[in-house]
Parts: sequence; structure tokens; C-alpha cells
Amino acid sequence: MAQVAEGYVAEAFLRDVRARAPAQLPIFRSRLQGELLARLLLGPVRELAMLDLAVMLRTDLGSVMREVDRQSRAGILVLRRTLAGRLVQRNTESPLYEPLAHLLMLTFGPAAVVAEEFGRLPSVREVHLFGAWAERYEHVPGDQPTDVEVLVVGDLAPDVAFDTAQEAAARLALPVHPVVRTASQWKDDADPFLREIRTGPLIRVHPP
Repeated sequence: MAQVAEGYVAEAFLRDVRARAPAQLPIFRSRLQGELLARLLLGPVRELAMLDLAVMLRTDLGSVMREVDRQSRAGILVLRRTLAGRLVQRNTESPLYEPLAHLLMLTFGPAAVVAEEFGRLPSVREVHLFGAWAERYEHVPGDQPTDVEVLVVGDLAPDVAFDTAQEAAARLALPVHPVVRTASQWKDDADPFLREIRTGPLIRVHPP
């Protein structure tokens, strides 16, 4: 039985080797595969419709359906058919769930997405995760967080920070809350809120 399961996993991850693997972790067959699995395996447990996934991932419905079918055959995802269509969620009983979720957190999780979205802005000097997601990256046990707290250091207008956070939130399907401080404010120890942030886990995601 174990050999059969391994065969399904190999098929799910290695089929269509012509597809370009993401730079983050070449074990994933494509960037779409990594992004799709991250949206389903990270954050709170949720059941999503195929169309919602396609909109979230900004891709076509057919590609999403094919990828979901692969992962459900591997036992990583669970499909449920309804009159309105098929719904999909993570399979927490799979022995692959926890190790795969950890790999996805490191490669397609909040740190990677936030770094990519905020890091492209020239006025941003540093980007840090704090709060519950920072704890998970520091291996502190706990439930999967329901939102992402970000410290952005740089001369960034509030509306730009908000728009960028919205882009990251759309990709993660999680609320993203940015806190913006200038470089001098970040160096200054007079801000009680920043002092509180420094007392807990703080993960710098940009620059790497």
C-alpha cells in the first residue's frame, strides 16, 4: 500500500516534466502547483470552489481543475461534489500534509509573497514579519494564523502600503496588515509599539 501511495505522489509532483519548475523549490512541477497548494494547505482550513481558486491564482479554470485532480489523486487534497460544483480542501489526515505545508510555508508562504510584493517598491528598505506568522517561521507551535502582520521600513505613502498589502492579501487569501515606519523611526527606541514588536519573533524577509 505504501508503494502505491508513493506512486501517486510521484505522479502528482513529476507529471508533465516540460513545465517550468519554480525557482523557490524545483520539487514543485510548476509555480501554479506551488501557489495552489500554498493557498489550500496554509492558513485556516477552508473549502474553496474551483472558480474562486482560479480567480485567486489569476489563471484559467481548466489549469486549476487539472492541478486539483492531480493532488486529490495523491491524497493531498479532498474533493467534494455539490450541485453548485466541486469544492476542494486540504487533507489533514495525509502523512504528507505537515511536511508539505512546512515546505510551502518556506517557499510560497507569507514571507515569500510579502517580500515579493513590498520588495519591488524602491522606497522600501526592509520588510519584516511579526506576530503569529513570525512565530511559525521560528518553529513556535500553534494553529495556522488567520492574518499576516508586516513591518515595512521605508518612505512609503499609506495608500501605496495599503494597495501593496491588498495585492499580497489577494495572493495569500489572508488579510495583510502593514505597519509602516521610516528608517529613523525604526532605529529609534522611543516607539512603544516597535519595542513590543522587537520583544517577539521578527523575521526579515527583505532584503534576504
